[in-house]
Amino acid sequence: MERRRLIKAGAAGAALLLTQGVAGADSYNKTLAKRKINTLTNKKNPSVLEKKHVPLVEAPKSVKKGQWFKVRVKVGFMIEHPSKPDHWIDRIELQMNGKRVSEMVNVVGGITSPNAYFEIRLNRSGDVKLEAVANCNLHGTWLSEPIHIRVA
Repeated sequence: MERRRLIKAGAAGAALLLTQGVAGADSYNKTLAKRKINTLTNKKNPSVLEKKHVPLVEAPKSVKKGQWFKVRVKVGFMIEHPSKPDHWIDRIELQMNGKRVSEMVNVVGGITSPNAYFEIRLNRSGDVKLEAVANCNLHGTWLSEPIHIRVA
């Protein structure tokens, strides 16, 4: 009887933790949505902050419909963003036509790369716009320049 009560208590505790985790993610996403989104202001003469924080999306210019392909997001389109215990990229999001399709979260700085790799497939022919949003724990949220992919 005691064992059964212990198992039930453990399951209830795990469910509570999972619920709090999801609520925490929703709260974070709402906070992120309210933040100012920084962009590259002068392509010919970017600031040091822009060089280290504006993400760069790397992907093929064209892909076949339904086939998987790789997308790399590099934070710091000219200078790689640092990754230190007190200064790192905590989230990288991939957007397709303005909507989030995937994201990577780094909960600890100093040991995580300021790059993300996604493998995606597109099931409709036409042109697709990919962008990345990166969040620096010290310098805010940054949006990449868009790239366009032809899906045939």
